Amino acid sequence: MYKYFGILFFLISADLTAQEIPDYKGEYVFTNSRVSMEGIRELITHQEAGKRTIQFNAKFPLGRIKIISDFTESNNLMTSTKYYVDVKWTLISDKRTLNFDQASGTLSSKGKFDWSQALPENENVFDPLNVQIQIRKNVIADLQEFSLLLPDLKTGAIEANNYKVVDNGSFEVDGTIYPCIIVERIRLQDDRTTRYFLAPDLDYLIIKVEDEDQDGDTMLELKKLY
Repeated sequence: MYKYFGILFFLISADLTAQEIPDYKGEYVFTNSRVSMEGIRELITHQEAGKRTIQFNAKFPLGRIKIISDFTESNNLMTSTKYYVDVKWTLISDKRTLNFDQASGTLSSKGKFDWSQALPENENVFDPLNVQIQIRKNVIADLQEFSLLLPDLKTGAIEANNYKVVDNGSFEVDGTIYPCIIVERIRLQDDRTTRYFLAPDLDYLIIKVEDEDQDGDTMLELKKLY
């Protein structure tokens, strides 16, 4: 079961000017061969200058999941602050937190995996949730290929994730068909491919994610925007 939660946790930078991503709130459905859940994902801008949060809350039979990413944004530069996951399933509870201490230059994990890692100098490290905002920014900036740094949640190793615009497509949301730009991420170390469907008509919102590996397919799909 936790392998599939791990896939969900994982459902540079050029000079990106005027690429601020607006707040949104949408109902998404996450499905694979073992679990299906409906939840709300939203991007929130707080009153405190530059502070933003993207979060996902969902329920499924005998359980629930909450994922929260806190970060700051100034001049279109994102800086990760905290990434928090809370899963409850039957009698099992799994909580984990990533703390990005920019002042001391360290990244630490508490909960299921405990480790501490130095943040690379002059590099931006994202978390598994807010990285999707940077993907949108890069596509808006017309980058066809790019690389973003993410930590391995188990070990803390900072790994480059490579992305490429591979195709155009479409996806229906609440009765409307949206043209999409498809971005693909390939992780050779995991024998895993992830495809993100970005809708230009919705500020390049990611409205569908397909994840394929040796154990089957996983999908995250937008059903409704609020």
